[in-house]
Amino acid sequence: MVSVLLAVYRGEKYLSELIDSILDQSVKDIKIIIRDDGSDDRSPEIITEYAAKFPDRISVIEGAPTGSAAANFGELLKQCDDDYIMFADQDDVWFKNKVRITLDTMLKAENGNVAVPVLVHSNLTVTDGNLKVIADSFFDYQKIIPDDLALNRLLVQNYVTGCTVMINRALKNKALPIPGGALMHDWWLALVASAFGKIETVRSPLIFYRQHGGNQVGAKAGRGAALVARKLKTLGTVRENYKATYRQARLLLNAYGDILPPDKCEMLTAYSEMEKAGRLKKIRIIKKYNFKKCTRLRVLGQYFLA
Repeated sequence: MVSVLLAVYRGEKYLSELIDSILDQSVKDIKIIIRDDGSDDRSPEIITEYAAKFPDRISVIEGAPTGSAAANFGELLKQCDDDYIMFADQDDVWFKNKVRITLDTMLKAENGNVAVPVLVHSNLTVTDGNLKVIADSFFDYQKIIPDDLALNRLLVQNYVTGCTVMINRALKNKALPIPGGALMHDWWLALVASAFGKIETVRSPLIFYRQHGGNQVGAKAGRGAALVARKLKTLGTVRENYKATYRQARLLLNAYGDILPPDKCEMLTAYSEMEKAGRLKKIRIIKKYNFKKCTRLRVLGQYFLA
């Protein structure tokens, strides 16, 4: 059984289309678990209607608002105990074979050893609000190297998009509880998978990734002048984001330092201590541990802003 966790907040515009695309998967042994985070639009009504229509396939978890998508997904994870778990964003549309391809990749990665924490993620097709294609490949659009998923690279940049992710029970048990300071649930899961297990990439898109202005985390072109201009306009935010990654590294070290090998503890310590280091020392640490983002332009930005 595959459980799909759907965290909802003010999702009335696209929610039905997303749920329909999950119900229409080529794999039918799927359960959708939905948790609304205090929506004041029609989302609760839509959820109730679907749960009543598909009682064997959809269940609803009640609870007080958490205030963030990461926390909402965290609450959903606590309530799910299936072998394989996927995550859904309320405004996307899944390709019909998304679950089948992802599950096949997961089973191949496990190779019969379900004790190994595994995360599988895929590419996406970026669209506008009306599903008009903006970019066939999210990886190309963002200039992401999807197979570069070593822990040192994931500390500084998340290469994994939550709505494409499947995890196994071993990873869920290892990663929970997700600490409040984690930047996003998908980033934390990727860090834990990289530290203790494996991450597999499906390079073909399996989802329409809808961009409509209201996304909490969206797709932005990762190239050239547009990237430089965007960073220059948000220098304060960029620096704060780096600080948040240092704190996230400390959370990882605090949670797993007693069971991680010494080299990974050293790496996490070095990265977390960059927050208080001077500019030249930061550059030396970035080079020593290869704490580099995925393009030369982004690495140059690290040298000046990290």
